[in-house]
Amino acid sequence: MRPLFRPLLYTLLAYALYLSGLGRVGLVGPDEPRYADVARGMLRLGDYITPHLYGVPWFEKPPLYYWLTALTFRLGINELTARLPSALAAIIFLGFWFWFARRYYGDCAAKFSCLILATTVGWIGFGRAAAMDMLLATTLSAAIALLAIGLWEKRPAGLYGFYALLGVATLAKGPLALVLGGMVLLAYVIHRREWNIFPAILKTPAVALFAAIALPWYLLCYGRNGMPFIEEFFIRHNLQRLLSAETIGHPQPFWFYLPILLAGLFPWAPTLLLPLWDTWRMGWRRLTESPQRVLLIYWVALPFVFFSLSENKLPGYLLPILPPLTLWIGHSYSEHYAPESSGNTFARATIGASVILLLGAPLLVLLLPGALSIGLRRALVPASESGIWREILQGPVPVIAWMILAGLVAFSLTLLWRRRILGGAFVGVFGVVWVVLLLTTYLSPAINRVASVRTAAQRIASYDPAPGELAVLNLHRNQVFGLGFYLEDLPPEWLPEMPAPFIQYVAARDNIPVDELHPGAHSLSLFPGQHLRLWRLRPRSHWELEPAGWPRK
Repeated sequence: MRPLFRPLLYTLLAYALYLSGLGRVGLVGPDEPRYADVARGMLRLGDYITPHLYGVPWFEKPPLYYWLTALTFRLGINELTARLPSALAAIIFLGFWFWFARRYYGDCAAKFSCLILATTVGWIGFGRAAAMDMLLATTLSAAIALLAIGLWEKRPAGLYGFYALLGVATLAKGPLALVLGGMVLLAYVIHRREWNIFPAILKTPAVALFAAIALPWYLLCYGRNGMPFIEEFFIRHNLQRLLSAETIGHPQPFWFYLPILLAGLFPWAPTLLLPLWDTWRMGWRRLTESPQRVLLIYWVALPFVFFSLSENKLPGYLLPILPPLTLWIGHSYSEHYAPESSGNTFARATIGASVILLLGAPLLVLLLPGALSIGLRRALVPASESGIWREILQGPVPVIAWMILAGLVAFSLTLLWRRRILGGAFVGVFGVVWVVLLLTTYLSPAINRVASVRTAAQRIASYDPAPGELAVLNLHRNQVFGLGFYLEDLPPEWLPEMPAPFIQYVAARDNIPVDELHPGAHSLSLFPGQHLRLWRLRPRSHWELEPAGWPRK
């Protein structure tokens, strides 16, 4: 029984972090419903070459996520199966990452790296999202790790694995994988002055494996769609995304990723202080004596600078640096793990500070639904006026649950005080797992009301509108794309001044008096969490206004 304990424990932890309650919240944001709709279209049309968004060819992203989701959709088209590819990728990668980290950085570094990586907000959040970011992060990180094996052990199998996974990463998010992997390799070779690496990785039959995996889809998609595919995918969504903020519309300042990185590492952001302290203490020359550490430094720093220089910035772009960053952190902890180490006290203090941050989870639960609905700053106002502690005590999560979390934090700090640093970190992991279970159990209904239009779409569908009868007015694009997925038809924008007799229903912002814009319009339903109201433009009889399938009284 004892040999099965650890695998069973890690399986339960993975389920709690990435699979529990995966479908309780409807699809959120503009991307989840769009990507899910493309995958559904592939499954129904049988066309796995040209992506279609709401029936129209759409070339924003390559097909890996769509292919995997079309496969999971065979189990049922829903939120769980839409997010399952990311969740499984996050879980499987953690096993590979532990194997790689232990092989070259030691058992202690591998444990710290995987414990921290698995329980960061960034890895959990994108591991539970219907998006491409996790697929790129896992395949690209595994590819670079296999490249390191090929270089350090002179094993051809490592190069074959590198090129194979680099091809998969190129199918996950395009030529960005080549750029990121290439810059890390180039910096490593220049720093180490190991020029013989270039012919070793370029003059190998493994290059053909990359071409066999990555190129067929691009060639087939170009053959079917011609220049519109080149212009939309390569020029607009790859080249111009980096160079022009107007093209995509996500401009951010240069320093944008500094707070994003700290947020993505939550609650383990204080652990970043240990490798920074080592860098200051050791100096650049001593720090870069080891090829293993050199690889991690460039693997983290260059993508961070690259994305900071990009005109368009989104939080998910940083996800590929979390594995090497947590391994760098874990490697630093392994060097200060011994009680007699000069940095042991500082290492324990950073773990303790991270665990203490978990005590902010009640505030997170209080503010999260409102922050998703009206923004964090506006959500703070009613909470502060009514009393934060009163709101927490009267909130959806039982007080006993917060007492259990406080007990876990106290237990972790006790272990750290007794110099059991790995044990203290592991108890902190249980604290993160407990918070995730509380969020998925008690907060999912509130998040679903404010972050997803699933409930509104179900209500609209109950009125059985014919295709083309529903329009929207001044809704956020997240809501429009969500309605498009759940109703299987993207609603157009309604123009009150333009005659459109075929439009019978309008979903509008709740502060817009549609009955004044269109005399005779009748309000059917109000969704306060979404600030959305459904209107019927042409008055009907009492029976006509009842949703389809409802029994008459």
